[in-house]
Amino acid sequence: MSDYLFARPSVVEGIGRTIDLFGIMNEYNYSRNGAEADRTALANDIAVLHSDLLESYQEVLGEFTR
Repeated sequence: MSDYLFARPSVVEGIGRTIDLFGIMNEYNYSRNGAEADRTALANDIAVLHSDLLESYQEVLGEFTR
């Protein structure tokens, strides 16, 4: 989730990149402006943080119930 600004290439694109000498195949996820990019990146960061905290909480809770 932290790689929002970078597009994930397919296998075919990966093969094509081996012969792309001038880097014309580079593609990024675009936002209308910097504020929108910041909001999206912040929302993704918060979602990852929430997921990590929930996983940690469940792990700790599991240790106490054994």
